[in-house]
Amino acid sequence: MRIERDYQQIVRLAGVRSAADMRRLFGNGWKTINQSQQAWVRNLLTVWGDHLGGEDFERGEINVIGRLMMRSEWSEQKGKQIEKIVTQLHCDGLRGEELYRKARDLLIPQSSSANIIALAKESDDACFMEMVMVKTFGRDNPIRNIARLRYCKRKSAQNIASSLIYHCSLTTKEARNRMEWAQDILEGEMYYAVKREMEKEILKIAA
Repeated sequence: MRIERDYQQIVRLAGVRSAADMRRLFGNGWKTINQSQQAWVRNLLTVWGDHLGGEDFERGEINVIGRLMMRSEWSEQKGKQIEKIVTQLHCDGLRGEELYRKARDLLIPQSSSANIIALAKESDDACFMEMVMVKTFGRDNPIRNIARLRYCKRKSAQNIASSLIYHCSLTTKEARNRMEWAQDILEGEMYYAVKREMEKEILKIAA
């Protein structure tokens, strides 16, 4: 089963001794992001995980927020605006695609390049994120397996850390540290990679 392979791959994290060591082995340099940027990339990863996870369930607010953030020039103010509008519409009773379309119409001007991207389906968004993920980490990097477990299989950080403790005889602190280092790499790398690829897409549409 695929999930077993994900757990098998993350065993490679056990031999890493420091955050710098993990970045050297599995990252592409030292990238840091602030809390609002972290929230942005987590929302996008949720869109990716919801779709690739293959489960049939109603998409929630976070999924819609993530899809809209992919279509907006990112700023902390814009992120808060998206969250506020989506939350209000959700409270008004809108759900799923209806929630997404209404929020999109309120947030993205009809004349903008992003509006063309906004017509994309959730499956297109997930494919875009998968493309960025593979381009950034390749298919055999355990950081990608961490992402799959967290966002596609909905495993908690504690669950993944427990598997490291069980299979690799790590202490709780050692396992927790490796999870934190891996998460920092995942979010930092994906934030800048997604921004880069989104800018390319918008330039192609505007050309």
